[in-house]
Order: sequence, then structure tokens, then C-alpha cells
Amino acid sequence: MKRSASKNAQPTTRSHLFQSRGWSLRWKFPLLLAVLLLFTVGVLSTLVLIGIQSNQKNQIENTLKRQSEIVGLTIRQEYLASNPSDPESFMKLRATELAGQLGISSNMRIVLYDAKGQLVGDSLPLAPQAHVEQALAYALKGQIAYITAGSSVIYLSPIQGPNGLLGVAQLHLSIAEQQAFYQDIVHLLLWIGLSVLMISFIVGWLYIRKQTTDIERLTQETISIAQGQYPVAQTTLFTRKDELGQLGEGIVQMGHMIAQSMNDLENEKQQLEQAVTKLTALEQLQKAFIGNISHELKTPITSIQAYADLLHMYGDDPSLVQEASESIAKETKRLIELIEDSIRLSLLEKYDFELQLHTVQLDELLQDVAERTRGKASTSGIDLQVQTVSVNMITDPKHLMHILLNLLDNAVKYNDRKHGWIQLSNTLDDHKTIIRIANSGAIIPEDQWDNVFEPYATLSSDRARTGSGTGLGLPLARRLTERLQGQLYIKQSNPSGTVFILELPL
Repeated sequence: MKRSASKNAQPTTRSHLFQSRGWSLRWKFPLLLAVLLLFTVGVLSTLVLIGIQSNQKNQIENTLKRQSEIVGLTIRQEYLASNPSDPESFMKLRATELAGQLGISSNMRIVLYDAKGQLVGDSLPLAPQAHVEQALAYALKGQIAYITAGSSVIYLSPIQGPNGLLGVAQLHLSIAEQQAFYQDIVHLLLWIGLSVLMISFIVGWLYIRKQTTDIERLTQETISIAQGQYPVAQTTLFTRKDELGQLGEGIVQMGHMIAQSMNDLENEKQQLEQAVTKLTALEQLQKAFIGNISHELKTPITSIQAYADLLHMYGDDPSLVQEASESIAKETKRLIELIEDSIRLSLLEKYDFELQLHTVQLDELLQDVAERTRGKASTSGIDLQVQTVSVNMITDPKHLMHILLNLLDNAVKYNDRKHGWIQLSNTLDDHKTIIRIANSGAIIPEDQWDNVFEPYATLSSDRARTGSGTGLGLPLARRLTERLQGQLYIKQSNPSGTVFILELPL
């Protein structure tokens, strides 16, 4: 990502706060995931094994119960069919035969006991005998009992006759297959758990690695911003749309905002420096203005004082009285104009007067302004030409008249006294009217185009006043133009003429 470094940014001494400490999240998260998976697989495996054990137990119990019922029913039927005599004698005579038959039919080892607990029949007489004394004691009391011995379950069930207990049937059921199945399931769950654990760990590690990589990018971005290196282009750290993506976008936006704030501060600093420079220049201009205004005031007052003294000494000379009266009137008018322009400029800069808006026929107003100036222009040998188009606009006619009079007066004062000319025209452009005042006066250097509109500014030597102007006409004109939401500027100043442009909204 492109970056910009702040000019005033200093390398941060706190970047060590961003350094990783301890285990990285890249390992913590996968290990936590592995522990959770191990716990889950362990719980599920335990539940599955418990379920298998419970199911096998129920199946074994049901099988043994069903076979014991068949054995008991068979023995009772044989007992009843043989003219019941003494149950003990019946069991001694028939137990061995019945045990063999039942063992073949049930595919189990059948051991028969009489009502006293004596062994009377065994389908596998050569097989070793199990120690079932305690379980046999329960069975003789009419209760079912069973015990697990290795890979066999020994089930003892009482055999009830019509007149009481005939004996006890002992059934041997091999559970080797069930135990083998259970062990296979245990091994299968173990392998499945390990496989799932390894695969999940790898997948989790890869996924977390992607997340931590993005987090590291976010961290690096914050470090860069802390060091004063801000993102330049409006780009994102990554294209993801989740919370990290939103965080990345937020960090980039924060970087842009900080960079913008720093730029704004820098611009404000430069503006303040320019303001200080401008204030210094204005102070110099003000000092020059005081000198100029003092001279402007002193000159007509001195002239008035001189003519007043002459009138006092030679008041009986008609020609002197006429000349003195005209001069005193001229200088008095100049003093009044100077004072009025100074007051008007000061008031415009301090107060916001309400505009008196009216509908104005601009071409008629321009003709009126030209007629007011034409006499002064003719006296100075200047040709004034007017070309207007009909335009209706809403503006303050008093302010507009003052602007135009100042501009034309300025064009007369600083014009060529032998072959001078002034052209006043207007055009309509979109939603504004453009008034053009061109004259054949001296060239204004381009670097002075804005300065001529500043209060207290003095003109260069090639622009020195030859008339009786106050030097405040153009600043007044621009301030009034801004009040009318328009623009006043110099468009050109070269040997072909100097052109002032006045743009006003309709």
C-alpha cells in the first residue's frame, strides 16, 4: 500500500508495545481447538461405548432369559410327563440326559442342579467347573443370578415345578464375539478421534494462520500510522467482508483521517504564516497609506489655505476671487471624496449592511454610468464607447452604480491622455452577466493584479496617479462586488489594453 509520511512525524519510541509476548495466537488457537476437539471426541466416544455396552448387556440378558425359560419349560414338561414322583429322584435320573439335549438345542453348556444344590447334569461334563456357589445360593432361593467369567457369562435360573422348586439351570454363554466387537469399536473410535484431531488441528492451524497473518497486517498498519506513515491511496488492507475486514477498513480510514488532519494542521500552519506575512505587509501598507493620506489631505488643505490668504489680501480682485473660488471648491470636493471613500471602505469591512434589491435594466444602467463619465473622459481626451445587450437582473442598483463609477473613473484617471479609449460592454453567460471595462492605460504587471484591489496599496511607478484620486476606488469596488456575490478581477493587461471583468449573478 502506498504511504505518505508526515513532515513533522517523529519515529515512535513505543513500538515495543506491539511486539509479541509469549505464545502466538497462531499456536494458541489451534491448541485450544485441539483440546476442545479431544474433549468432544472423548465424550462422544465414551457415550458410544456406554451405549454399545448397554446394548450388548441387554442382548445377552434377553438371550439368556429366553434360553432359561426354554430350559425350564422343557424340564417341567418332562417332569409332568413322567408321572411326577420325587423331584430329587427325577432330577437324578433325567438331569444328565436333559442337559445334553438342551445343550445341543441351545448351543450352550447347560448344567443342572437339584433343589438341594447338588450337580445332577452337565452337557459338557469334561469341561472345568466354575465356582458359582454364591450365585447358586441366590438361584436356590428363587432368584436369577449371573456372573461374568472371562469371555463367558454364567446365568443361573431357578426351575419351578408344580409343587415347588425342581432345581437350578446354569447356562454358559460365550461373549467373545461381543468383547471382540467392543474392542474393535474402541480401536476404531481411537483411530477416528486421532485422525479427526490431526486433521482438525492442521485445518485449524492453517485457518488461524490466515487470520493471524491478517491481524499482523493490521498490527503493522497501526505501527506505521503511529510512526507517521499514513496510507495514501483509498485502498483496503484485504478484501474480506468479516469483522477483520471491517477493522482493516476502519484502520485505513483512521489513517486517512489522521493524514488529513495532519495536512489540515500543516495547511493551517502555512496559512497562519501567510497571514503573519500578510499582516506584516498590511502594516507596511498601512504606514504607507497614512503617509499617502496625510499627503492627500495636506495638499488640498494647503491649497485652500493659500487661496484663503490671497482672498484676504486681494479680495478686491474679481479674477482672483473667481480662480480662488473654483480651486477651493475643487479641493473641497476632493477632500470630501477622500473622506467618504475611507469611511465607506471601513464600514464595509466591519459591518454587514442589508442589500436593497430591485429589478434593474442593466443596459440602461450602463448607459447612465457612461453618460456620467463621458464629460470627464472628453475633458481628458479619452474616447468612451458603450456596447450593451438588454439584460434584466435583481441587484442593489446603488451598489452596482458605485462599482461601475469607480471602475470608469479609474479607467479615466490612468489612461493615455493623447489617444486614450475606454470600452464598456456586457454579455450574458448562463446564469450570470459579465461586464467588461477595457482601457488603453498603462500596463499593470501580472504579479500586481490582486494587489491593486487591496486597501492601502500604492500603485507602481508606471501606474502613479496623475489625477486627484483617493486610491481607494478599486478596493471599494471589489468589496461591493463581493457583497453582491460577484467577482471583480483583471483579465489582461498588455499593450493591447487593460481589461477589468465584473461578473454578477442574475
